[in-house]
Amino acid sequence: MKKRIKHFGILQCGKTFGAIYFLLALPFLLIMLPWAIMLEASVGLLAGLALLVLMPILYGAAAFLGGLLTAWLYNIVAARYGGIEFTTSEVVPEAT
Repeated sequence: MKKRIKHFGILQCGKTFGAIYFLLALPFLLIMLPWAIMLEASVGLLAGLALLVLMPILYGAAAFLGGLLTAWLYNIVAARYGGIEFTTSEVVPEAT
């Protein structure tokens, strides 16, 4: 059975993208921690740690805006050309 995505909720896409990219940025905190500590000599430990904490927040905020823009543009294009088409099938549970 063919289905077509005609519209995305713009705000919901933004929230979803923002949350996913925020979570993707969290592991980088551990990787970047040594560099934040090394920044102590030039900008101070507090500034280095502040940058480390702000990075996932800013990354998530940028992804939120990107999600808004992507969903908005998709909705415009889908209204004109019909949207992404995909095929689904019913899954029959196996008898136990």
